[in-house]
Amino acid sequence: MTMPTASNPTALLRTTGDPDVLALADAPPPRLGAGQVVVRNHAAGVNAIDLLIRSGALPPAVMPALPHVLGVEGAGVVEAVAPDVTGLAVGDRVLWFGTLGSGGYGALSAIDARYVARVGEGVGMAQAAASPVIYTTALHMLEDYRTLAAGDWVLVRSAAGGVGVAALQLCRLLGLRAIAVTTAGKLDYVRSQGATAAIDYLAGDVAARVRALVGEEGVALALNPVGGATVAEDLALLQARGQVVIFGFLGGLPEGTFAEALVPHFNRSVGVHVSDIYTFYQADPAGTAARLAWIAAAIADGRLEPPVGAMFGLSDAGEAHRALEGGSARGKLVLLHPGAEA
Repeated sequence: MTMPTASNPTALLRTTGDPDVLALADAPPPRLGAGQVVVRNHAAGVNAIDLLIRSGALPPAVMPALPHVLGVEGAGVVEAVAPDVTGLAVGDRVLWFGTLGSGGYGALSAIDARYVARVGEGVGMAQAAASPVIYTTALHMLEDYRTLAAGDWVLVRSAAGGVGVAALQLCRLLGLRAIAVTTAGKLDYVRSQGATAAIDYLAGDVAARVRALVGEEGVALALNPVGGATVAEDLALLQARGQVVIFGFLGGLPEGTFAEALVPHFNRSVGVHVSDIYTFYQADPAGTAARLAWIAAAIADGRLEPPVGAMFGLSDAGEAHRALEGGSARGKLVLLHPGAEA
């Protein structure tokens, strides 16, 4: 599906539904507020939150009003800077991480300057736009729930997705051993991204194969966007003081009860966290800003390689949503604005 062009193209959501409800339209430019910069977007990352908004699946309390411009991360060039902002200038190439309503699918976004980082000249805009959410999320889970040491085992489910690949790359960089859980066709891919070992979950008995790798040592951390029966399975694989971090429910809500899932592991002091990156984002702006700057520098010097799985033109935003919903994508999907640098 290709949508008609507009003079100032923005993928605008006027009503909820299937991917065809996205359409190009003109949108008014954002107003530059105190502490903000306006970025002309060249590229925007596609995230699960975009799908939830488009389909109307968010709870009413957090569902944005329509019409709405999707996109909570992007990359482009600074066009305007508020008088109270320092460290950024018109013409800077930047990546940014915003809140709902930031409008990465639009030509222009007004973003709190704390969540904007300059990117190196050698970094493509698609790479930059693919990076803020996945690396910030993965760093938060790897650093803030359990102190890890080189050689510790980390279990990563849905490992070929954007956050999963970011976690694998960071594990390799930090000297951690990662076990990637994915499908058979993606095993070589996740190994290339930093997995120490890779498991096809469709082949059955993931727990037994993980246990064969880690033995009685167990895993220090399990990163789980799946839910369902896998949370109880991950709990049984933890070492003493190990942690499961749930950051999605691709397989449904966790099964079982507190008594069934946690009480049997009482003597090992394990824990379960439900993690939403925006909790950290809002509670620690300085910490988020520092991580964004670190991510931009790590990409520029080659320590991280943003996993751009596929790029779509803005007019094909609906097709990008279909690809993400279908589960076939590897890495991160990115939208490119018309005529923009990739």
